[in-house]
Amino acid sequence: MKERKFISNNINKLLVTEYIRRETDTAGFGGMEMKRTPFGTNITLSVNKPGLVIGRHGSKVQEITETLEKKYGVESPQIEVKEVDNPDLNPQVVARKIALSLEKGWSYRKAGNTSLRRIIDSGTRGVMIRIGGKISGERARSQKFMFGSIKYSGEPARSGMEVGFSAAKLKLGIIGVSVKMLRNDYRLPDDITVKLQNNVSAESVPMEENEKDGTESKEAQRNE
Repeated sequence: MKERKFISNNINKLLVTEYIRRETDTAGFGGMEMKRTPFGTNITLSVNKPGLVIGRHGSKVQEITETLEKKYGVESPQIEVKEVDNPDLNPQVVARKIALSLEKGWSYRKAGNTSLRRIIDSGTRGVMIRIGGKISGERARSQKFMFGSIKYSGEPARSGMEVGFSAAKLKLGIIGVSVKMLRNDYRLPDDITVKLQNNVSAESVPMEENEKDGTESKEAQRNE
């Protein structure tokens, strides 16, 4: 019984995420966080253009709230819209921009390299852009654009990497765009900081200075 409830809740959450992504696609969907509280369900949306999600006098948010409550059974949904701090450091926004560029006729190399340069200029620690599909012929293949540190497994990959995905619809077929970024605020296990003491004791004086002082005192005694 618990297993069925767990599966049904995850399926419903996935359907809610897909619905909100479709409704906020033009505003630059950057992610969603959903938490259940005793007073209802808090949904936090991160978008590039909050005005398009809020709508005139809050009409768009009200429409989304009513749909979530009636169609998807979300209990007392409360939607909060936040603007993305830096769109070039949000993998979902970057993936959607690359997909739109491909739909406009850009080559996959131009779209990937242009986005990679913008991400590097924004100060990322690591990024991997993967474009897969019929990008240069009848046979499907993939191309990667990478920079910095990328984690593939373990706790750093689960907690430190952010993932975004989007699809470009072309005449030859669907081209998938996935973007992975290493969070700047995530501390890796091999990140080590060395703290120096303000007061330097005599024991911490380099050996060369001690030897130099000793030789000078011996020469002074000989001259006397």
